[in-house]
Amino acid sequence: MALLDAGKLPQALKKAQLGIKKFPNDSDYQAIAGFVLTEMKQYRKSIPHFVEASRMKPDDPQFAENLANALMQTEQISRALAYAEKKIEKFPNNRELMRVIDEIQREGKNWRSIVEFTTHKLTSDPDNPELLAKRARAYHHMGFVEESTLDIQRAYDLAPENTVVAFQKAVNLHQAGDKEGSLKILGDILEVKPHHPNALLQVATMTAKDTVPQFIAAVEDSMAEHDEPLQELEFAKAHLIQKGDDLATAMPQFKRANAVQHEILPYDFAAEEEKLNEILRLFPHGLAELTDVQSDTPVPIFVVGQPRSGTTLMEMMLSSAPDIAGCGELTLMPELSTRFHTSDKVLDAESASGIARYYREQMPQVPAGSVAFVDKLPHNFQRVGFILAAFPNAKIINMLRDPRDVGLSKWIRRFPAGGMNYASNLEAIAHTANLYRRYMSHWDKVFAGRILTMPYEDLVADPLTHSKRIAEFCDIEWHDSMVQPEKNTKQVRTASIDQVRNKISTKSIGGWREVADQIKPMLDGFDRELWPEYDFT
Repeated sequence: MALLDAGKLPQALKKAQLGIKKFPNDSDYQAIAGFVLTEMKQYRKSIPHFVEASRMKPDDPQFAENLANALMQTEQISRALAYAEKKIEKFPNNRELMRVIDEIQREGKNWRSIVEFTTHKLTSDPDNPELLAKRARAYHHMGFVEESTLDIQRAYDLAPENTVVAFQKAVNLHQAGDKEGSLKILGDILEVKPHHPNALLQVATMTAKDTVPQFIAAVEDSMAEHDEPLQELEFAKAHLIQKGDDLATAMPQFKRANAVQHEILPYDFAAEEEKLNEILRLFPHGLAELTDVQSDTPVPIFVVGQPRSGTTLMEMMLSSAPDIAGCGELTLMPELSTRFHTSDKVLDAESASGIARYYREQMPQVPAGSVAFVDKLPHNFQRVGFILAAFPNAKIINMLRDPRDVGLSKWIRRFPAGGMNYASNLEAIAHTANLYRRYMSHWDKVFAGRILTMPYEDLVADPLTHSKRIAEFCDIEWHDSMVQPEKNTKQVRTASIDQVRNKISTKSIGGWREVADQIKPMLDGFDRELWPEYDFT
């Protein structure tokens, strides 16, 4: 350890290997050898040592952390994710394991590697429900809805008793609008595993008010089974209190749930500021067009904004038109653009064309005859410059909504997806909201006239007028179905899953006032000069 601390890595490795020979039953020497090899960036060689250390001491989370990280670093993504998620059940609040899971989930290329891995395995084992479930999950994150649904159905037909598969099927049914079918499967899961955290959370967000006492008791029983608080159960209890009483009564429980989540995956304020500066530096005011070549059809429509600002509603309105394909939240643009602001890679006409070409190759296939497709990843507000460099004819719709309503909506939901760790801290919610406005202010100046900002409050108050305005901006034909998005049968895979199944409504506007005292750190964090449309007095 002294040699390791002194940076004398070859000598430390030699000593550790000698220790393994002399003391073969001592896990520490295996772990030290793994540590040294990790410091030497020899991750593949470190794996056998961490495997052995973890075998000797299965109750030591550090060995599990190191093995999960080594698997990820060697791009054994499917193994890394499966292992980390298995171990997180044993060590539920382990920050390093959650970091590995979060990092894997952020990258679309990781999901593609899982698709490739499982597809290869399925050629020799086509009826393996676990492989089908893994591929379905990867397809889901990539935006391949039909492929994901087919795999889930196949896996469920093969193994309806498998709780992992059954849970995926329940979520898939809910996303397709079949809440009754989803609740039936969740009930079956809880019959077998009454303390299943994710099933309890899913039920808590869907169940009717008259069943709240029953599920409150089930959640509290499950809490008693764990030594540490679980974020899924804490959020489940909060949702049930809200349904049984009201939001104000549930706010202390939402605070506890968010505290648990934020402790595991904290938000890095400085890193996000640096990211903004690096991205905006690539797109100065007065920037000339990288290329005047218009991209191919179908035309890309990118819906951006803060999560919970109405981006899902906008996609459902647009994709209600018969010739507009809704692709959900694609992770392609962040993946393809990150290297330009994290390295010395130059963004020029050739690389911009490469982004467009690769994006179209990797995106889900859209129906024949589509004149446009919609990518509604909210955080693409950070990527507008890259989007317009790659797709000169792209349409950008920026959903603007009162940040106080947006912030509250984030606070009372659990976001397991990578990149949403700010949603569990009130100050961080305000910080990211201000960053969003700074990004969009810059893009509006650099790309004047090429972005349509659509205030959520105006849209829901007069959907007819504004849907026509949106259609005109996107250069698409307006259809009356666009003002009835609740009839759209497209799957919804976001936190808006239930809201968009209802008619457009203004009832959620101003909801933050009910609990203003309990979200004061967030309210104090907004830079009022960035939000002139809203009254902060």
